[in-house]
Amino acid sequence: MLASAATGALTAAAVLAGAGPAAHAAGRPPAAPRRNRPVIFVVGDSTSSAYQHSERPRAGWGQALPLLLGPQAQVFDYAWSGASSKSYADAGLLGEVAGALQPGDYLLISFGHNDEKVEDPSRGTDPQTTFKEYLGTYLDAASAARATAVLVTPVERRRFSALGVAQDTHGAYPQAVRELAAARGVPLVDLTASSKELWQQLGPEGTTTHFLHTAPGQYPQYPDGVTDNTHFQAQGALAVAQLVVAGLKAQPAAPPGWFREPGGTLDPLAAIYWPSERPVDKPLVLTVGNGGQFTTVQAAVDSAPANSSRRTEIRIAPGTYRGLIRVPANKSRISFVGLGKAPEDVVLVYNNASGTAKPDGSGPYGTGGSASVRIDGPDFTARNLTFSNDFDEAANQDMKNRQAVALFLAGDRAVLTNVRCLGNQDTLLVDSPARGVQARSLFQDSYIEGDVDFIFGRGTAVFAGCTIRSLDRGSATNNGYVSAGSVNKDIKHGYLFTQCRFVSDAASASVHLGRPWHPGGDPDAIAQVLVRDSWLGAHISGSPWTDMSGFSWREARFHEFNNNGPGSRTTPDRPQLPPSLAADFTTEAYLRGTDGWAPQLSGTPVDSAPLNLVRQA
Repeated sequence: MLASAATGALTAAAVLAGAGPAAHAAGRPPAAPRRNRPVIFVVGDSTSSAYQHSERPRAGWGQALPLLLGPQAQVFDYAWSGASSKSYADAGLLGEVAGALQPGDYLLISFGHNDEKVEDPSRGTDPQTTFKEYLGTYLDAASAARATAVLVTPVERRRFSALGVAQDTHGAYPQAVRELAAARGVPLVDLTASSKELWQQLGPEGTTTHFLHTAPGQYPQYPDGVTDNTHFQAQGALAVAQLVVAGLKAQPAAPPGWFREPGGTLDPLAAIYWPSERPVDKPLVLTVGNGGQFTTVQAAVDSAPANSSRRTEIRIAPGTYRGLIRVPANKSRISFVGLGKAPEDVVLVYNNASGTAKPDGSGPYGTGGSASVRIDGPDFTARNLTFSNDFDEAANQDMKNRQAVALFLAGDRAVLTNVRCLGNQDTLLVDSPARGVQARSLFQDSYIEGDVDFIFGRGTAVFAGCTIRSLDRGSATNNGYVSAGSVNKDIKHGYLFTQCRFVSDAASASVHLGRPWHPGGDPDAIAQVLVRDSWLGAHISGSPWTDMSGFSWREARFHEFNNNGPGSRTTPDRPQLPPSLAADFTTEAYLRGTDGWAPQLSGTPVDSAPLNLVRQA
């Protein structure tokens, strides 16, 4: 059984893309394509694992390790909370890592905390027999892949005697790792010894900033506070990662220059990336269209579990899917993934308008009700598809209210990448669950088009690297308004357009960047919109902000900063954000909220499971 644990049953692509088990009845799965940089894989237990955003500031040392790594390599933290060397291998996780290892990679192996639980037959091992045998299969897996294995003894817990002396907490397990390293001739990082020394230096009080000790109300993730003497918060995770790096350098077990010292001003709480789910967690995958499990997206949404901590990934085959889609508030962590080559290949569309009569005769849909797709569940993601409302305004001139929403977002922490939002008036409603409640969204590398108020609502949204197209309404003087924000006055951040392109075929100087929407005359809805570091086409008016329903644009929070293009200029009617405030109005600042959400860090060098690695494997 131990030998088979090293080969596993999943392809590297399935592992790193989060797919379910692949069918390989015999033999080793096909090798993954070569990556352009070596990878340091971390396998171990909760002390080294990466944690999701809902557990911030809890972090493992593997999650902090990218902060210390230069550009020569990358980290993939595949540690599993609660795992022992036995349970990790028996669950097939070692096999998954073995399938992903390539020549030149490194495998850091750190177990012991849960091997000590000998009362649990699924995890417990004997330090002199089964513990060494299981660890040996990890070494064999690395050797077979021509990767470098490094044994790491378990990090010490926070335990002091009455006299303030740091105590040993792992019995014979650290020594067993030392003996195995010597017997097999592999590098050893003695984290047990170095962490005990650090805890002694910090003392009983000083270590509380490193372990997960938080006061009630200090973090929204832990409203009642927490006292944990095994797991780390950000500062401790970084400190232990530094001990691991010091041990690697002392061997030497990694090429010189791979690691660097963090700057003295580094704030690990801000620098560490907490993903929406842990890298080791696999989503529930549902398929739609082209022989998939469901013929409609809504049927897939309906089958997704409610109130789940696990992501449901709805993979949608190329095609046009006409029908209303609703993701209720109790369906969190839903992903829509278009399987086409481009977002044009998967289209979610319907054609209701605000004035369209409901089939039950209860009246018109209203603006919000017209949405082709409405998302109320938090932690929604979408990529590589199109949201559309193709209501025909020209054919319905007799209809009084022709607003027609393609996408209505009301859930917090939504991330949309490489999507299109198509419509005319009121294309994209970026909203929140209630007045005065913040909901945040990030649009990356996406395309949004419309004419009148086509990005509107009371939500907080960042549009990064997006194309914003204003449709030509045929007027020489007024072809509409890009935005109509209505964020509450007590919420600092509304809409940020950063590194975007504002384009149109409309007449020169005929489109406004925005106007202030006060729904129902709400005096507390004070729009906040910043367009910065963006390219503005000639269609943008020289006075880009304008009044709405009797409310002056000058009372709203409208600014530009560092824009360029033929539609950008500085005039008295174009307020510029003071440079001294620029750092308060960045992507990070808009999305941070009270819980430290930072989705923009996904796939960057600080990500311990970077997207580019997932795609390459």
